[in-house]
Amino acid sequence: MKQYPLDNTFLVAAWLESLLYGCFLVTFVASVYVQVSFNKRQNTHNRVMFIYSGVMFAIATVHVAMNCFRLIRGFADSAAAPGGAVGYLAVLSRWDHIFKDTLYATQSIIGDSAGVYRCWILWNKDYRFVILPGLLLIGSTVSGYMVCGLYPTIDPNASIFNPVLLDWITAFYSIAVTQNIITTGLMALRLWQVEKQSARYRLGGGNFIPVIKILVESAALYLLIEILLLALYTVDHNAQYILLECVTPTAGFTFCVIAIRINLRAQKAPSGQSGGNSAATQTIGSIPMRPIVISRRVEESHHTDDIHIGYGKDGPGKDGPWTGP
Repeated sequence: MKQYPLDNTFLVAAWLESLLYGCFLVTFVASVYVQVSFNKRQNTHNRVMFIYSGVMFAIATVHVAMNCFRLIRGFADSAAAPGGAVGYLAVLSRWDHIFKDTLYATQSIIGDSAGVYRCWILWNKDYRFVILPGLLLIGSTVSGYMVCGLYPTIDPNASIFNPVLLDWITAFYSIAVTQNIITTGLMALRLWQVEKQSARYRLGGGNFIPVIKILVESAALYLLIEILLLALYTVDHNAQYILLECVTPTAGFTFCVIAIRINLRAQKAPSGQSGGNSAATQTIGSIPMRPIVISRRVEESHHTDDIHIGYGKDGPGKDGPWTGP
């Protein structure tokens, strides 16, 4: 596969990250507005989600600022130095590169931990369903920070595809893809089970199938970037730098989009409510739901105790009403 020039790669990567950061900025502001406006009574889950989004936004902001700093250092300050911009930006042992990649690893780990937390909440805090995702999270943390720790020890002229880094980076990318699939699948499975259980008590369309679609659709972009990043790194292609810089804002963007879409859906009035009694199902694992409508039919019967009132023994007649045993 023909390599993409490194100088072009760094420019395109910074431009694309800035574009995605702008999307993240808008969704973060929208998610804060939704949280404050729609959730007047904040529970523990909402507060945790709010902290997650705030931390991820702060990391993404510092990360994009670091890339801007590195572009200035490379294409302006080091333009006349030996190797030019690439000679500066491609050195893995520089402090700014180590700091930038540490922010990236932290953002990815926080995003994965948020998925594990959501699984734990949805499965009613049953630890059995988060054992595997939790172990993967530990593996992701170890491999991610191990890479950052190895940067100062390798040859300054080494590339990101150096054998010393290869196994650790491949493990980090692979675990990220696997964990994203598992946590999204577990959340979708839980909502599907609740949908099946509540179907017989509900009139109209399902409440949980649309939430499953929200989870899958919103996570698809982040998962696609992770898969492409793993594929490009496996074949030693420079374009992996472009996908690498996209992960940090995309992780936060995906997180906020899920929160916004679920909260907005929770505000919609239940459709098809024309009578009967309604039972509000506000949450499933602290994810707000729309109310569901339960129909109740009451049958009444009246009888008399051994007293029959009629008109004549054989029916209506001139003798008038009679009373008999």
